[in-house]
Amino acid sequence: MSFLFQSLLAVGLPLLALPLLIHLINLRRHRRVAWAAMDFLLESQKRNKKWIFLRQLLLLLLRTAVVASVVLMLAGPVLRSQWGRFFGQGTTHHLILLDDSYSMADSWERSNAFDEAKRVVSTVIDQASHQAHPQKLTLLRFSKVAELSAGAVPDIDQRTLDRTLFDEVESTLSNMQHSSSAAGPLETIHAALSLPEPSEDEARIVYLVSDFRRKQWSEENQLRQKLSELRGQSAQLVLVQCVEQTRPNLAITRLQPEAGIRAAGVETWFELSVANYGDQAARATPVTVLQDGHKLPAVVFDEIPANGEATLRFRSTFPNAGAHQLQATLERDAVGTDNVRYFACQVPATFPVLLIDGSVDRDDGYYLRTALNPGGSATPGWSPQVEPPSFLRKHDRLNEFAAICLLDVARLDEPEVVALEDYVRAGGGVAMFLGPNVQRSFYNERLYSDGEGMLPVLLDIPSQLLEDELSVKSDVVVSDHALFRVFGGQRNSFLAVARVNFYYATDPAWQLPAEGTTRILAHLRNRAPFVVEKQFGAGRVVVQMSKLSPRTTELGIWSNWSLNPVFPVYANELIGLLSSSRRQFEQHRVGQPIDFSLSQAEYEPEVRVRPPESQVGEIQTLFPRAEEDSYQINVGAGKASGVWKFELQPREGEPESRLVAVNIVPGEGDLHHADRAQLAQQLQGVDYEYSLASQMVAHDDRLAGFRLSDTLLYFLAVLLLIEQWLAYRASYHTRATAND
Repeated sequence: MSFLFQSLLAVGLPLLALPLLIHLINLRRHRRVAWAAMDFLLESQKRNKKWIFLRQLLLLLLRTAVVASVVLMLAGPVLRSQWGRFFGQGTTHHLILLDDSYSMADSWERSNAFDEAKRVVSTVIDQASHQAHPQKLTLLRFSKVAELSAGAVPDIDQRTLDRTLFDEVESTLSNMQHSSSAAGPLETIHAALSLPEPSEDEARIVYLVSDFRRKQWSEENQLRQKLSELRGQSAQLVLVQCVEQTRPNLAITRLQPEAGIRAAGVETWFELSVANYGDQAARATPVTVLQDGHKLPAVVFDEIPANGEATLRFRSTFPNAGAHQLQATLERDAVGTDNVRYFACQVPATFPVLLIDGSVDRDDGYYLRTALNPGGSATPGWSPQVEPPSFLRKHDRLNEFAAICLLDVARLDEPEVVALEDYVRAGGGVAMFLGPNVQRSFYNERLYSDGEGMLPVLLDIPSQLLEDELSVKSDVVVSDHALFRVFGGQRNSFLAVARVNFYYATDPAWQLPAEGTTRILAHLRNRAPFVVEKQFGAGRVVVQMSKLSPRTTELGIWSNWSLNPVFPVYANELIGLLSSSRRQFEQHRVGQPIDFSLSQAEYEPEVRVRPPESQVGEIQTLFPRAEEDSYQINVGAGKASGVWKFELQPREGEPESRLVAVNIVPGEGDLHHADRAQLAQQLQGVDYEYSLASQMVAHDDRLAGFRLSDTLLYFLAVLLLIEQWLAYRASYHTRATAND
């Protein structure tokens, strides 16, 4: 026999001594009184002493049995015997919540956490399948929880457990693998609470089979609350832990361009981050990088701190336009799922850049256009297009450009300003190169607009940077911003040849805002701002306070900035900075839907889908639905990490491919687990049983049986009636007579 609420036995069984204690107390309440007539009663008592003692003893035993019946009934006894069918009734419903998140891949010697979890499930159903009374089974995996809201059902949903179902589950378990999901216990408990409540004749036993990672269980007050609610709906709650030791683990947490993708043939800097979830530093850790299946030089981390993260940069160049991918892989450790990370993008041949040139001879546009695209065999990746300010009125065209530059533009009409502001707010980047044509009042009143506009500074009149023969400083002093990386080094020889004669000073009333949206990236040797950046909406604006062209104006030559040997590099970095938000790439996480749209005018309505190698599946052919002027491609949620390949057929030209990278959610690879004591502290007030997976054996008698609660209730009612009758008979009440 087992009990659904064993903890109540520890509290209730000591109460069995209560009737005896009350009986003994009552005996002490008797007083001896000397009375002559008492002799006759004592003589009568001697003759009936045995019968009186027997009645008192029976009454004491009956009252003890009443207390015992109440305790046993509340404890929910389950009789694991064929005799139980004569006393018990109802159905036992086994609800198994199975953690299949990728931390369950935690492996050691000849086993892993998920194999231990599957063994627990087999033990439960094996024990239940041998019971004579009805048994039901529900199996809910953590990774399936998100699908329940969309109308899906658990893997096994309230099915009667028989030998057929047992064989089916065993076959399913043998082929079941842990998922790439990072689903946690809270979402799964929510899903379990949404299941239909058990009926009156049903005893639900809930098994939460997990690795109980400390990150998820340490400070989740809501988790304790929801687990308590689940316990209230169940006859028994069993927590089964599948790991007994914390193992070190490394994980790749980031693989992406440092500042957006670049065009074909242009070198791109990538960031690669590795987290160390172990308690000791990891040293000399190599990461293998594949570009379109070909090996790049390995990235080696000299040291990754314990419970920390390290980031390195590496260079990669995609040689041609189209779909490309990267894959970074760590050496094997406790969890292999987070040792791989993917990146995929569509690389264009060039990115268009709009140059609005307001200079008299269009000289500013010439120097910047030449720096961005010098022609010949160079492949800078930019396609500059020089236009007058009126081009800004073409609202629908602006989103085609990676960045927009205003070169010595005098002023803009209101529709042009509105179009430019909308472009920046939506994530675009604008560079302003000031010059003699600039109308200061317009810039201050409309573009600065008391600090609310996109111009980062309040302009004063053009000023001259006076010569200082005693100063050893360069005319321009740069910060450590990535924009000026090309000027780095101890000698800064390229800065030494930079000359600035005239510049726009800032109004004395202007001060650098405290909120941090405006930064001075470079200043002149007299501390006057030279390059200033401002965040505006989702985009940014960068202003250079001096004219770009080195040609002579009425004031003279403003600067030789565009003649600096590294100006082409600086110009490319500037446009790269401004356009980074518009050169983004799609990032998908496991569980997120994979969808995109295609133009009906450009593509045929047929798409072939190749799933990643990590996800078993055949090539599919989709015929997407048409919506307005586009086709909507949707293959549902990506359930495994890897690169999806979509083969498209343009109406004109060769077939194309589009790649979508799906990555796991980082953090699940932290293998620190909450042990029994930590769980007990965190789950105070929740009535549950705890077991290690290694301790769950096939003869464990907690799993099923005949419930005797109803039988004990009837037995209790009979005991109370007998107790009342015997208490009356054992008392000294006299029968009523006609004279009373």
